[in-house]
Amino acid sequence: MVGYDSIKPAAPLVAGTTPPANPERDFQHGVRELFAGLGFTEVYNYSFLGEDDARAFGFDPASHVRVSNPIASDQALLRTSLVPGIRRNVVENSKRRDSFRLFEIGVEIHALPQSLPDEVPHLMAALYERQGDGVAGLAELRRAAECLMPGAEAWPVEARAFEHPARSAEIRWRGVALGRVFELHPSLVESGRAAVLDLNLRLVQKHSPGVVKYTPIRRYPSSAFDLSVVTGARELVGALKSALMEFAGPLVESIDFVRQYSGPPLEEGRKSVSFRVTVGSAERTLSSEETTEIRTRMINGMKARGFDLRV
Repeated sequence: MVGYDSIKPAAPLVAGTTPPANPERDFQHGVRELFAGLGFTEVYNYSFLGEDDARAFGFDPASHVRVSNPIASDQALLRTSLVPGIRRNVVENSKRRDSFRLFEIGVEIHALPQSLPDEVPHLMAALYERQGDGVAGLAELRRAAECLMPGAEAWPVEARAFEHPARSAEIRWRGVALGRVFELHPSLVESGRAAVLDLNLRLVQKHSPGVVKYTPIRRYPSSAFDLSVVTGARELVGALKSALMEFAGPLVESIDFVRQYSGPPLEEGRKSVSFRVTVGSAERTLSSEETTEIRTRMINGMKARGFDLRV
């Protein structure tokens, strides 16, 4: 009624200041951008669950923080894991889609004696496929973990109540367990398979390098050769790679998994795992004799361990 044009402009009464830096928020924004770039869609879930939901996943309701005035009977507890919410997202979306990928960044709320609850930030990503055996989904989530933590490894562990009995692994980086990758138990998914990645972002941020340093381009070329190790079908690729590293020597730059094969002419229960070995030096170009010596040493070392090699 008076009109904005009749109000005399005036400077703010409080001087503007730059807000303090929030490294945790900045780190989580980076994780969010990474997984969005990998094709995952972000979801948000409530931090509440009921006692029946907790028991369905093998959690003890008594260990949860209880809400004194819950808005509903099935939301009386604060979650200690993001998996119930992600599982609900998977079940609902699987009714309409044959494949999808989701992720959530949220907090697990753990009760502490004589103190406020501890809110631990976690990332949980899920990849669902109606068709297939689910192996590709687990491999892709492991690769997503490597994008966030270069050099991270997955090692089999005992499955929890809501995990597939034979498909659960611990994600280790810089010698520390930072999360898990697993397939949801078949009883929790009506059809298809759902692979899940769960990472403790507090620990991931703690072990991330603070400063990234520039590495100059090599002046001398590298060379590479492939080695295929024939072993039992249950042998871990990571264990084979670790064994190869023992015989590598200082001139080996990297050992990368390429592929694995099972079938004729291999016997049943056997597989061939192929690695690409890259060798080089920052001071000179390696001779063919040096490369051959490294290759021979690795072959003889693996044979001494009882492995067959296809060379």
